[in-house]
Amino acid sequence: MRTPWRRRTRVCPHCLRTLSRERLAYVCAGRPACADDRALASADPWAGSAVCGTCGRTTTRLRCTACDGRLPEGYLRTPGRLVALVGPVGSGKSTYIGVLLHELLHGLGAELDAALLPCDDTTVLAYHERYARHLYEERHTVPETAGHDTGRPLVHRLGRVRRGRFGRARERVLTLVFLDTAGGHFASREHLETRLRYLAAADAVIVLLDPRDLPGAPVPGGAGVPGRSGEVLARVLAHLGGGGKVTVPVAVALTKADLLWPHLPEHSPLHRARRPGPVFDADDRAAVHAELRALLRRWQEHQLDARLARFCTDYQLFAVSMLGAAPRRDGGLGLGGVVRPHRVEDPLMWLLHRFGALDRERKGSGDARLPWRRGGGEP
Repeated sequence: MRTPWRRRTRVCPHCLRTLSRERLAYVCAGRPACADDRALASADPWAGSAVCGTCGRTTTRLRCTACDGRLPEGYLRTPGRLVALVGPVGSGKSTYIGVLLHELLHGLGAELDAALLPCDDTTVLAYHERYARHLYEERHTVPETAGHDTGRPLVHRLGRVRRGRFGRARERVLTLVFLDTAGGHFASREHLETRLRYLAAADAVIVLLDPRDLPGAPVPGGAGVPGRSGEVLARVLAHLGGGGKVTVPVAVALTKADLLWPHLPEHSPLHRARRPGPVFDADDRAAVHAELRALLRRWQEHQLDARLARFCTDYQLFAVSMLGAAPRRDGGLGLGGVVRPHRVEDPLMWLLHRFGALDRERKGSGDARLPWRRGGGEP
């Protein structure tokens, strides 16, 4: 059953403050010296455009005066759904951001016929320097996030046109807000309140958990801290629910699934890759979710699933591998230095479906279902 999402006040995707008339101003598309032009400062931001009184150019660019962040084009008209990402230390948030954005830019976006647009040049530069350069040029893991926020969040707009009834085209937009904050900020409720304000503005949340934090999980120890992921999840749910039910969709993903593969039976749904195509496979989603619930019970981690069932109106469990294999001790990528992600897009695919941007796979509309395996081919 679908949950009715509450209509949200428009917020700045950079600082997550409410966008009022006083917090909006146009930016000239021409000379930088025109940025403080009075004609732009006094123009109605809801009009859609303004004319610079200095150079005479028309601009549609808007910025938030509270943080000086530029708003995505058309953001006031179609603000989209905000998706936030959280997770404890070691859960792989930085790697997940880098790999997911790379997949959207180099394959998945074309497969879904979806356009991923960075909000501004700052986002483009930050993505390359913080993530892509390490993973795809130097073939090395992303350095650990420092003990302070790395700056503004990376803001992307993911748009997809879906044909509705009678062939009517409707665009669905997700605003992906990735704030790569240090995992230690999830260690207390105070940090959640003061540093992670974007949780309160999110229309959906992706929570990454490290399986090494689950004492019963059959994965190598070392960096994991028993109970840490469960405690972080409890704090996040309490923050989102405000003492009640969490009404936004919550995707909970166990990262580093490659550590689990050797301990799973051959027929486990966690081995197979997503069937390619611009549709949501509900049967596959149900199988993976059920398998993870069973594994949590087997690992004596039933409290994790029980909390989700008790405090969330809409949640799903996922298992993803960002790199495809554990990195070497020096940080170099395994598998010959190549990033081979496994199902990193699953949480996003589910959210696209939940927000009406992705059709559900129709029964009997294609070939019989094949037991797809990691790597995307037949066994």
